[in-house]
Amino acid sequence: MPNFQFTDWLISCWCDPAASAEQAAILRGRQFHAVVRQLPLSSIGNTISALVLASVFWGQLDSWVLAGWTLLVSAIALGNAGLWWARRAVLPSSPVSVRAVRLLVAGIAASALAFASMSGYLYSAADGDGRLLLTAVLAAFIGMGSWMYSCLPLASILWSCILCAGLAVLFSSRPEAVYTYLMGLLAFYALVVWSTTLLTSRMFLNGLKFEAEIERQNQLVGLLLHDFEEHASDWLWETDRQGCLRHVSQRLAQAMGVSPAGLQGQHLVQRMAALSPHMVPAHAAMFRALEKCLAQQQPFRGMVVPARVAGQLQWWSLTAKPLRDSAGLWQGWRGVGSDVTAARQRELEMARLAHIDTLTGLANRYQFGKRLADYFAPAQPAGPCTLLLLDLDNFKTVNDSLGHAVGDQLLQTVALRLQSVVDPLALLARLGGDEFAVLVPGVLERPEAERLGTQLQAALAQPWLADGHRIAVQASIGVGFAPADADTAEQLLKVCDMALYAAKAAGRYRLRFFEPALALRAQQHLALLSDLGLALQRGEFVLHYQPQVDLASGALLGFEALVRWQHPLRGLVSPLDFIAVAEESGLIVPLGAWVLRQACVDAAGWPAHLRVAVNVSALQLGHADVLAVVDSALQHSGLPSPRLELEITESTLMHDSQAVLEVLHALRDKGVRVALDDFGTGYSSLAYLRSFPLDKLKIDRSFVSILDRADGDTSAAAIVQTIVQLAQALHLDTTAEGVETAAQFTLLRRMGCAQAQGYWIAQPMDAAQTRRFMTGWSAKLLLSL
Repeated sequence: MPNFQFTDWLISCWCDPAASAEQAAILRGRQFHAVVRQLPLSSIGNTISALVLASVFWGQLDSWVLAGWTLLVSAIALGNAGLWWARRAVLPSSPVSVRAVRLLVAGIAASALAFASMSGYLYSAADGDGRLLLTAVLAAFIGMGSWMYSCLPLASILWSCILCAGLAVLFSSRPEAVYTYLMGLLAFYALVVWSTTLLTSRMFLNGLKFEAEIERQNQLVGLLLHDFEEHASDWLWETDRQGCLRHVSQRLAQAMGVSPAGLQGQHLVQRMAALSPHMVPAHAAMFRALEKCLAQQQPFRGMVVPARVAGQLQWWSLTAKPLRDSAGLWQGWRGVGSDVTAARQRELEMARLAHIDTLTGLANRYQFGKRLADYFAPAQPAGPCTLLLLDLDNFKTVNDSLGHAVGDQLLQTVALRLQSVVDPLALLARLGGDEFAVLVPGVLERPEAERLGTQLQAALAQPWLADGHRIAVQASIGVGFAPADADTAEQLLKVCDMALYAAKAAGRYRLRFFEPALALRAQQHLALLSDLGLALQRGEFVLHYQPQVDLASGALLGFEALVRWQHPLRGLVSPLDFIAVAEESGLIVPLGAWVLRQACVDAAGWPAHLRVAVNVSALQLGHADVLAVVDSALQHSGLPSPRLELEITESTLMHDSQAVLEVLHALRDKGVRVALDDFGTGYSSLAYLRSFPLDKLKIDRSFVSILDRADGDTSAAAIVQTIVQLAQALHLDTTAEGVETAAQFTLLRRMGCAQAQGYWIAQPMDAAQTRRFMTGWSAKLLLSL
């Protein structure tokens, strides 16, 4: 086994046993070339050495022999040099046959044999100094030749063997004892030379295999790059240290609309900048940023620059890394470019959409907020300004009665009419819903601001026709001045809101300027908020109940609990005046808990078949432990859970829907019923019917109130009919709110609606009135009306 391993190692010094015939020929070619390229130097050395030796021994030996030997060495050297001349243009990786290698080895061996034979002839006649000279020359020749020819181990070993054999013959012919020691040293020297030759050859061969693999990989990479350049949408580029192109791909030339030859050697950034001769400052800044990246000699990615090709503006993305040589010195840049016009256009469009209102095309609240903040920026304020806030009067009525599509068209028409009045230097924005803003640079005098407001109202005053309906559009306007009325953006918005609220309170279609008195009213609002908090502590809230009846039989089914505020000074306050304040302040949570508890206590004294419905706001579900509140109310009152019905709005479902879903399932598990209030007014109501546990849909009064309209509009009836059919398909009850006429009651019953409530049945009543109502209720009387 050891002998076999040594044999394998020895073969690996000579050639690659695993190589194919083609690969072996290429490796031989590289070994052959490595030796051939040294032939001129070795030939010159051999010739000079031969001339030196001949001159030293000239006159001591036969001149003809010396001359002939010198000519022989020179002829062999000339032949080797001729071989180099013939192979000088051949690539090192060109394959070489075994025969060519043998011929080269034969030439090298002939040189060694010539020197060995002539040295023997000279040695016989030389004195001590001459023999020392010859020994030194042959030893040098052995070492230098073995090292020079080690790339081709056969040539190296033959060279050293022949010369060592020649020295050995010379040493053996001398009787002196010192030559016996020299023989031993020569043998050791030969072993060292041969071992060194084999090791050097093996390392050289491994290097050749590594180079061949690198070259193969480079060829593969080259093929892939070529395929990339031919078929990919991106293109490659490479520059020198001055930024001039030194590799121009076909794709790059096509992208720039010129030939590859026309781009070669041109400065990349300057050539790209030349494609956009009349660029805007923002585009020029992009090229400066690119030049800065190139100057820093650091990799960069996704640097976007503009380019105008064939009259069309394009956007190119450049990614590159610096090229460095083996010493780490920067040599230029290599990178890839791609056309990102489509993506850039999408980005620009998204940026544009982020600053505009998609419905009207006006500035949106975000852009308005940024522009308004500029007027109060401490570093570089834009100066004084005037702000007009506009709110359309009765827009909700139009939206609810004619639908959102008509409402959107109305908003678009309003935007166009306002644009026709507003100066281009002012900013017209839609802040949301039916609220618009006009931000005018500079402070307008009051008459000027009032004249502008009047023009805006007049532009909207012309009636607008939609689906055969004649719609009169009016607007209320609140005006504020900065810095006279406010010294911050938030404060200016606040004072304009106060003025707008005052305009609406004055009867709508009004224009009001901010006055200090409006701030006083705001303080009164805060006072109302404070009273609201105390009202809970003082027990000033009471519950009224509105009955719910079965449309088919007229049977009384239950009541909806409605909270009222019995204010000590204002009297009975409607929920419209304080519920919004309660939600704004968060007081709706404790107020809702009280309503739920009191409603359960009152309902516990009713007949066992009657239910009570209690409204629950989104804040209650989101910020209170509704389950604990419901459990407490039921336990305290003793009311069975199936007699309790909680009414929620669609906005409640949209708020943290997963958490709400879990709460509603828990309520259903307790037996509590769940009704969806104001159904039909939300844009995504149907999405919740399958995922949320519901028992009832309450049809919004905005549809019920126009069921018996005299103008023949059947859209409301169609909507109600659809809701009823949908509820029946999903096995849900339906309750129509706001039934105010017998005709509405009759139509709802014909449509199959299950339940109804409204003024035509009864107005909300206090607890005592409710008990009397239950006693005197007659289903037959209701059905006979």
